[in-house]
Amino acid sequence: MVSQLSLVGFVVGYPFSLQGQSSIEAVQVKLFVEDLRKTGRLDGSYFTYWNENYTSKCVQALLDPLKLHPVESKTIIDKFAAVGILQGYLDDMNRNLKSEDMPKE
Repeated sequence: MVSQLSLVGFVVGYPFSLQGQSSIEAVQVKLFVEDLRKTGRLDGSYFTYWNENYTSKCVQALLDPLKLHPVESKTIIDKFAAVGILQGYLDDMNRNLKSEDMPKE
């Protein structure tokens, strides 16, 4: 799928610690990405770690009033949290591009 879609990079949700320490979840994410790299099937691909703090909690707060089944709720929360992570990355890249295009005084 990576070659079929000509993907060159991945945005990886990463649980950055608010206090600066590494969490168990952060270590697990790094190990997962390393395992992906070791396969050799993603050579040349870039991995960008993006802050995922509070993404699930924000989505959950929106879904709570709907009183969904817990399994259905978890699936939706995970999907929309991933969308939020990617959107945050894309918004940041767009801001950076716009600031590069601004004339310098």
